[in-house]
Amino acid sequence: MSGDVLTVIPVRGGSTRIDQKNLQEVGDKPLVAHAIADATAADAIERTIVSTDDPKIRAEAQEYGGDAPFERPANLATDEAPTAPVITHTLDWLRDRGETFDIVCLVQATVPFRRPGDIDGAIRQLRDSPGAQSVVTVTEYADPPQWALTETAAGYLTEYYDTGVLWGDIKRSQDLEELTYPNGAVYAAYTDVWREQESFYTKRTVGYQMPPERSLDIDEPWELELARALYQYRQES
Repeated sequence: MSGDVLTVIPVRGGSTRIDQKNLQEVGDKPLVAHAIADATAADAIERTIVSTDDPKIRAEAQEYGGDAPFERPANLATDEAPTAPVITHTLDWLRDRGETFDIVCLVQATVPFRRPGDIDGAIRQLRDSPGAQSVVTVTEYADPPQWALTETAAGYLTEYYDTGVLWGDIKRSQDLEELTYPNGAVYAAYTDVWREQESFYTKRTVGYQMPPERSLDIDEPWELELARALYQYRQES
């Protein structure tokens, strides 16, 4: 069979900063369950696969309706293993069973405030952008990166980028060019492009902008605490 959009949710058992990060709860369910719910509810998604090396995560994913049909190979589950081979492994596993897809999408479990509409919006942005090969969700910086500082060899602060932006004539953030960063929520590419490049960053990548309040990417313990507090606050408001 030939499908439309495949979503891969990569969730490794190990985590260097937060123990069993993908099983940590935010609100009423673990992070992996938030990702499953988002991908399942997105209209653009044909199939969602959870790729994990951890039997506990696999069981938890299945409990929340996730499809985790295989155990990820050990060589793709180390701290050093990149995400790209994990996606290709999933595509190969499905292709060997007669399933192919036009678009492959990555949804990370560490962005719990992403919505199904963000996934749909990113896929729509990719399809509606002539010549585009991939799409990445982005968010505007809260503080302008042009204000970055570094230290000299003598230990004194100095501007990292253009001289005069922070300590010169331009001081207001609204006078600076608006810049964005990839927020980790959604990545997608045409499958043939992925097969050629194994990257969501191509020469023709477009951005789908998400607001900061939906773009928190949990990597450090304090970010997990913040996510839990935000979730509770929003439930009570």
